[in-house]
Amino acid sequence: MKSAIITGATGFIGSTLVKLLIDNNIKVLALGRKPWTEVDQKRLQPNNLLTYCRIDMNEIEMLPERVAESGWIGEDCVFYNFAWGGKSKLSDLEIEHQINNIAWAGNALKVAKKIGCSRFVHVGTMEEAFTSKYLQLDYHKNTEYNRHVVYSVAKMGSRKLLKILAKEEGVDLMIGTNSHVMGPNDDKDSFLQVTLQKLIDGDELIFSTGEQIFDVISAYDCASAYKLIGERGKPHQEYWIGSGEARPLKEYVKIMAKLYPSSQELQFGKFQYNDISLTLEDFSIEKLTEDTGFVPSMSYEETVHQLHNWLTKGIYS
Repeated sequence: MKSAIITGATGFIGSTLVKLLIDNNIKVLALGRKPWTEVDQKRLQPNNLLTYCRIDMNEIEMLPERVAESGWIGEDCVFYNFAWGGKSKLSDLEIEHQINNIAWAGNALKVAKKIGCSRFVHVGTMEEAFTSKYLQLDYHKNTEYNRHVVYSVAKMGSRKLLKILAKEEGVDLMIGTNSHVMGPNDDKDSFLQVTLQKLIDGDELIFSTGEQIFDVISAYDCASAYKLIGERGKPHQEYWIGSGEARPLKEYVKIMAKLYPSSQELQFGKFQYNDISLTLEDFSIEKLTEDTGFVPSMSYEETVHQLHNWLTKGIYS
């Protein structure tokens, strides 16, 4: 890979991948909805290897013309599709807005072919693993609830559509699904980031039993895995991206509290967990490691330290 096109390049993981590719002397065409003047400079900074193109996914079919106008030329190019959007936030319950993403993902793959990208990496979501099991439940007997079901069903739809289109278009499709990603400059109120902030602020710490299996990967390692998938991933293969060390959720909380103690007691079991539970096998990265050589480089403890520096000092390390 000598160049890459990335949709959703201003997002948390997308921007981390942009930086990693540039650091490896790979030319990047970053796509985003915002004008360049409104892009968070902590995520994307001017660079000779970076070209930014403002384009919404609902007009992604216009990308070949935009590329021609900009004079950008991609050699040995991989297309990464990180873009996804709801009406108000990424995983909201707005059906029409979530479903639109399916068509846009399909259009992105066709555009990739036109531009000359023979490899296409689509980004799934961990919520698909929950929802695939959730949809098998007997709704007359089971009471589990998944609040991301509309978002993840749309993600599942885009996955199936892309598999069909990739064969029709002759594009090498790889799909990555990552565990929970943690790192600096994440603007989402994820559970562990909120927990760390509560430890810092001395707020009350109440949780479910925390017995459900979970997995965390650093933003840097996640981006590294996507880079390797683009370079070495096998055509039409699906990969799970994670730490390879999944464990009960409460273990992550306990480690975090040991690193940054609070005067507040950890109170597990104070409310009920009423969602699907995943297994250790669901989080396996064996196939990813086998095909690409991926090995995580950051421990969970290092990832927590990095996030703590960001939350308390604004340091991106």
